Amino acid sequence: MTPISKTGESGEGLREEGPPEEAGPDRRFATTLARGLSVLRAFRTSDGPLGNQELSERTGLPKSTVSRMTYTLSQLGYLDHLRSIEKYRLGPAALALGNIARVNLPFLEIANPIMQELADETGTLVAFTVRDQLSMLYAHCWRPRAAATIWLEVGRKIPLDKTASGLCFLASASERECRGLRQEFVASGELTGDAFDSIVKTARQQLLSLGYTTSIGGWVDTINAVAVPFRSHEASQAFVFNCGDLSNNLTEARITEEVGPLLRRRVGDLESRMGQTA
Repeated sequence: MTPISKTGESGEGLREEGPPEEAGPDRRFATTLARGLSVLRAFRTSDGPLGNQELSERTGLPKSTVSRMTYTLSQLGYLDHLRSIEKYRLGPAALALGNIARVNLPFLEIANPIMQELADETGTLVAFTVRDQLSMLYAHCWRPRAAATIWLEVGRKIPLDKTASGLCFLASASERECRGLRQEFVASGELTGDAFDSIVKTARQQLLSLGYTTSIGGWVDTINAVAVPFRSHEASQAFVFNCGDLSNNLTEARITEEVGPLLRRRVGDLESRMGQTA
């Protein structure tokens, strides 16, 4: 099977995001910190070193602001400054944070054999995804050992409102989380309030009736996916496990008859091993 190309990706542009406009100014919100974090989040696993101009384009911040952020972050060890080419890459302090975050999600170790078995059994890419602003971020992937699968890797961002993972997150989010996301989508101009409400309603109906959400060519027209939410006692927001593949292998019928129910059972197995109920 031929991996998909990088074309057609969306949800990757990062912009500075503060409190939604209609919520009014929030004195607790540290805008400078948010800008610095947006620079760190602009890096992707497929990248080489990035310059200030590239980071400015990805974050939507002025180049002069990015220059101050990259200088400060490099002084603190979160970025490495490659002086010979005047570009930056993530530094040891950023890598240390990632390792600490992973240790604080111990259920991933329990999930490893469960999700690898699912990937091998279905021949699909199985992924653990988390919300990142208005996107879902691939945080861990399990690939089938006997088959090729789609070209998506850890660090890839996919749209919150068009993918199975994103719809699953919206369907399982609390009312408070949904209100905040609604404001963010409206402020970004990506969705109207009515469009957001309709997406959430449809996703919730599907999750309640089937136990999973699907995207049939909703993001990239050649990719289908199915997703199931997972909540850990150790985290405040929902996580999502999904299976995805090219539509000629992961058909809508196969999702309904096989892969969707299998994914739902495997997440249930993980919850049982964690001593949790669905």
